[in-house]
Amino acid sequence: MNVLAPRGDVIEVIHVVLADDHRILREGVRALLEGSSLQDGRQVRVVGEAGNGPDALALCQQLEPQVAVLDVSLPGASGLDVALWLRQLQHPPAIVMLSMHGNPEIVRRAREVGAAGYVVKGSGVAELAEAIARAVDGDPGSFPTISHSIPSLSEREREVLEQVAGGQSNKEIAHKLGISMHTVNTHRVHLMRKLGVHDVASLTRIAVGLGLTG
Repeated sequence: MNVLAPRGDVIEVIHVVLADDHRILREGVRALLEGSSLQDGRQVRVVGEAGNGPDALALCQQLEPQVAVLDVSLPGASGLDVALWLRQLQHPPAIVMLSMHGNPEIVRRAREVGAAGYVVKGSGVAELAEAIARAVDGDPGSFPTISHSIPSLSEREREVLEQVAGGQSNKEIAHKLGISMHTVNTHRVHLMRKLGVHDVASLTRIAVGLGLTG
């Protein structure tokens, strides 16, 4: 958890807490944001960085930034969970979700927890900066337009994901749902492909973040 000491600025500055579990990504995003200005002359300053959910919440409580940029799949507590907690603060920041996942399920959940914007990783820094500015200004949220080519989860996939969130093994899931272990593994593979992750730990964090507790 890194905290940058505030310094005086002549022009208006938007203070941001950035939370992502990949340090190199945080450093890259911070450098790009702080190296550019918004169209109205404002600048963005990342005043704190966190690599997990609890640290992100603590930094927002301590620093009271105007915006929290949260990765959906944070360890310790997902960005979606952190967003819910932040809403309870006396001075809650506007929230922009930053994610690898463009799946409608996750975008829908981000809206439900009160996110003001949602930016898919791989977008340009201008898009993230715009989402931050709009969040601060209270403009309608910046959310991706989800193509119909990106499918929602099927009922069976949601059932498997619920069991994953509960920490169940393939054998336990197969027994509970009355399907073969091979079918369970096939569903896990499909889920990881749809949600843009490559391991069960990340899949579990997304499942918990979506409120699927098994």
